[in-house]
Amino acid sequence: MLPAPRSLALAALLLAAPASSALRAADSAPRVQVAKPEPAPAAEPLRLPARTAPAEQATLYARATGILAERRADIGDRVRAGDVLAVLSAPEADRAVDRARAAVAQASARAELARANLRRTRALAEKKVLSAEESDVGEANAKTGEADLLAAEAELRRLEQLQSFQRVVAPFDGVVTERQFDRGELIQGDAASGGRWLFRLMRLDELRVLADAAPAAALGLRAGQAATVEFAELPGKKFPAAVSRIAGVIDPAAGTMRIELALPNADLAIPAGLNGTATIAPAASATTALRIPVNALLTRDGKPHVALVREGRVAFVPVTPGRNLGAKLEILSGLREDSALILNPNALLQEGQTVP
Repeated sequence: MLPAPRSLALAALLLAAPASSALRAADSAPRVQVAKPEPAPAAEPLRLPARTAPAEQATLYARATGILAERRADIGDRVRAGDVLAVLSAPEADRAVDRARAAVAQASARAELARANLRRTRALAEKKVLSAEESDVGEANAKTGEADLLAAEAELRRLEQLQSFQRVVAPFDGVVTERQFDRGELIQGDAASGGRWLFRLMRLDELRVLADAAPAAALGLRAGQAATVEFAELPGKKFPAAVSRIAGVIDPAAGTMRIELALPNADLAIPAGLNGTATIAPAASATTALRIPVNALLTRDGKPHVALVREGRVAFVPVTPGRNLGAKLEILSGLREDSALILNPNALLQEGQTVP
């Protein structure tokens, strides 16, 4: 017996219902556009125009006034710390020291006499031969003698120190690069020198290489980064150096930051003041940065996130952004290279939501 037409229609509707529900669920799932992160290219070395300068330099003046009796160093001489560069002749300073030594001897004799008188005064006061007032006078005389001796010794030390200024010594190992006086000339010491110095001394066994970098480049540098320096006057040679100091201040006029490199120069092959090019190697990074389109980044709970497709569902992942490169953005952590990024994620996306 054939089924009634109404029963056949009802059965057909029941069979079609699950398929229609699945179609409607598929149509309601949001359609998203995905992209893969790109590995950031290796950082390029930073090349900067640079100029060499001495590691240390000093302009040496005379503290004493006198005639230049000896000049023991001249331009180009290498000297050691403590070496005598010049000797001044100042007989009046020598005689002042002699007088001060004699004054110390006199003060010492007076102090000894006052101490002897004090001992006698105390002995007589104990026997009631002298009054207590006379004993006090002896005590005061002894103290005065001691004070006079201390003052005389202090004056002697001062004059001996001034006498030592007749010898001009090198404060550090270096090279004499300039000098102004010859033997027999009068040297005016201290403020009376009128600005005339004796020697200019520079330490050249290590050079400072001065360079100015743009803020974006300078902020990525760290002390200790390896570098090389080249000079047109020394073709074919690359001298190893390292970043030693970063000023941390941007020059408002030039818009750059001062960078210093330490350049060994034990054989003095490189002069100070030579212009060249410094090449600074990129800093080693513990993490590999990835680049994503800027429209893949969103903010959730005040923190940067990206939306990913994982096993057909939406997942929000916190990330650490780096530099903004315009159309691209660096991601320092939180993302893998095989991640499926959702571009332009909107507010309707929910965690765990199914996507086709």
